[in-house]
Amino acid sequence: MKIRMLGVAALMTAAGTLVGCSTGQVLATDTDSGVITVGSGQSPDSRVLAEIYAAVLRGTGASVDTRLGLDDGEELAALDDGSVDLVPEYMGGLLLRLQPGAEAIEPDEVFEELNRSLPQGLSVSDYAVAEQPGSGDAGEAGSEAAAANVVPLIRGGALTPRQVEALNVVAGELTTDELTEMGDAVSRGDVAPEHAANEWLSAR
Repeated sequence: MKIRMLGVAALMTAAGTLVGCSTGQVLATDTDSGVITVGSGQSPDSRVLAEIYAAVLRGTGASVDTRLGLDDGEELAALDDGSVDLVPEYMGGLLLRLQPGAEAIEPDEVFEELNRSLPQGLSVSDYAVAEQPGSGDAGEAGSEAAAANVVPLIRGGALTPRQVEALNVVAGELTTDELTEMGDAVSRGDVAPEHAANEWLSAR
């Protein structure tokens, strides 16, 4: 599944990248090696999401580390300096941080507006059905809140096309109820984020 990327001209000189012919997208080549670092915010659900993405990427044969518990707003700086390569985000909140006053509400509209607002060298792949726990009916008819669907925010050139495609298990299958349940279990100390993530993936 193709990802949408913006402002990647500065990344074209990076070693081992591939320039897409029609979209200007920059991806790592399928032969790239090195460690991928997946970051997270401080919330239990963000930590679980990071561990899910990390496990999915390990399933492609990649070496993956995690850096959990980034401060609010720190993830953009970490992506910019290359200390992390991917972080889970919620579309509505990310859009409003990048473009205060944005009026998009429905998921497709928020996704399109987010793509237009991303800083140079960052991309997102397809968003998930799952929304941020506690966001209610964000993005649905009658709601004034922007859709809070889960989306991976990716540093340009960090992932191969095959690795990006692998992330679609999250976009296609993770539900809000599942994410909420895992986050609550981690918050209570019943399970570690990594174990919650592995249990979810093993059920797929």
